[in-house]
Amino acid sequence: MIYQIFCDGASRSNPGDASIGVSISLDGKEIHTISRKIGIATNNEAEYQALIDGLNYCIENSIKEIEVFLDSNLVVEQVNKNFKVKAGNLKVLNSQVENMIKEFEYIEFKHVYREENKRADQLANMALDS
Repeated sequence: MIYQIFCDGASRSNPGDASIGVSISLDGKEIHTISRKIGIATNNEAEYQALIDGLNYCIENSIKEIEVFLDSNLVVEQVNKNFKVKAGNLKVLNSQVENMIKEFEYIEFKHVYREENKRADQLANMALDS
């Protein structure tokens, strides 16, 4: 069974107040959400944190096969090792993701356009507005 994880980060002022949204689904049915503030962060840091929280949930719940969808092409390309990670703040987060990837039997990271990531965006904005 391959689970789908949709992740999004939001930051006002970039850097500024930031939050994350994660929607985890199986067979098109949402089974878990994450929506929380993460303090002051850049948009890219928030995107990575959403990914990390989604991966953590899967690891804690023994979910071993996942497809991850993000609307941040930068994060997708960095995690897929197509782009170098130059910013120090992102190197730490990218390294954390690399270590987590080892926990999965199957994992794929895919870029989606914002319109295809509405639920994760909604969850991130709900946290930001609360």
